[in-house]
This record gives sequence, structure tokens and C-alpha cells, in this order.
Amino acid sequence: MVAIETKNLKKTFGKYTAVDAVNLSINDGEIYALIGENGAGKTTLIKMLVGLLIPSSGNSFISGHDVMKKPLLAKQEIGYVPDDPSAYEYLTGLEFLMLTGRLRGMKGTEAKKRIEELLTIFPISDIVPTSLAQYSRGNKQKIAVLAALITQPKILIIDEPIVGLDPSSIDILGKTLVKYAESGHTVFFVTHIMSFAQKFAKRVGVMKNGKIVHQSQVNQGVELETLL
Repeated sequence: MVAIETKNLKKTFGKYTAVDAVNLSINDGEIYALIGENGAGKTTLIKMLVGLLIPSSGNSFISGHDVMKKPLLAKQEIGYVPDDPSAYEYLTGLEFLMLTGRLRGMKGTEAKKRIEELLTIFPISDIVPTSLAQYSRGNKQKIAVLAALITQPKILIIDEPIVGLDPSSIDILGKTLVKYAESGHTVFFVTHIMSFAQKFAKRVGVMKNGKIVHQSQVNQGVELETLL
């Protein structure tokens, strides 16, 4: 089944076209990485997929739900990590995870148990009782990833997944994404770091000037650098 689909999706800001008639199809259980330089349109595309931006034209679908016509059904399928996860800095990491779970419909005991499971992914149990405002950029990223995973959403969407992460944490994150996809979930992330995409994704696309100019399976011998 198709997890994420766009049909001629377009977003303009005045005379500037940020996303230009993008057609995308990502299947269940797939890790798809969209590569592009800063300003290519990646973040704008993601914000339309998660319902934060209204398209100028075209459609996007999450598990078959039209994002604009059935936003609640679409959003229930998604765990989302934005490119700047800095909201709720007055909360502790633990409070933020609990709040996320509760807002997504989890009971308190259920959320607490899930948080205990998630904290085995990254070694940050010692800092979760402290305010998010005190976290490094990398630790904010870790908490944002865990929050996105708390309800085990069918689809995980991440904007620049490895910002602020050290090499060990990057490897942990990549392996976590692979394991998550192997359990039947879909992972879609955008990045300008080609090495991470090539190591952990199953399929890659290249975005340039608002258009997807190339798509292929990973390791097909295509020199993606030449397409950017």
C-alpha cells in the first residue's frame, strides 16, 4: 500500500515557486530519503505533507487520506520531527514526552511505559528531568525523535534527522530507522547529508529548485552529487 503520495503538489510564495508540481509515491515499510541543498524546497514539501502549509495546487495523501480534506485522519498516521525542534522549552524532557503521548490519546500509564522503552534508544535518561531549554541541539533532536515515535505511528517524517548529532548518535538513529521500517512502518526524511541517506535509506530522490529531478534505489551506481 502507498503510505505517502503527492500529485502535482505545488507551493508558491508570490512569484517564487518553492515546490513545483512534485509527484511522489512512498510505500509501506520503505525508508525514502529526499536529498537536496538548502533552499531546494524540501522543508516546504514536508510542511505540506504534515498539514502545516496549504498547497497552491495539487494534492497530498497520507495512507490514502487527503491531507487538506481529511487532516485529522492524515495526522493520526504521522510522527513528525521538524527542522527546528525547539518548542515547549519550559518543560523537562520527560514532561514533553508525556505531554506528547497524552495529546496523541495515550493513557498516563501507557505513555510512561512507552517512554521507558524509548529511553533505551538514546542514553539520555540522566537529562530528561531537566528543562529542554538547557539541552544541546543534539539532545533536542533526540527528544524530538523519541516524541515522534511515542505512539508508534505508521509513518515517520523527519526534516534533517541528524542535525546536532555526534557520529555515535547518528549511527544509533540510522539503525533505529531501519528497525522501524522493518517492522512495517514507513520512514521519510529529507537531508542535505548524502552519506546518511545512502547508508540507511532504501530509496532516494534528489530535489533541486523545487522539483524532484531523480529517484532510484540506493546503491545503483548513480553519482547523486552530480544531480544537485
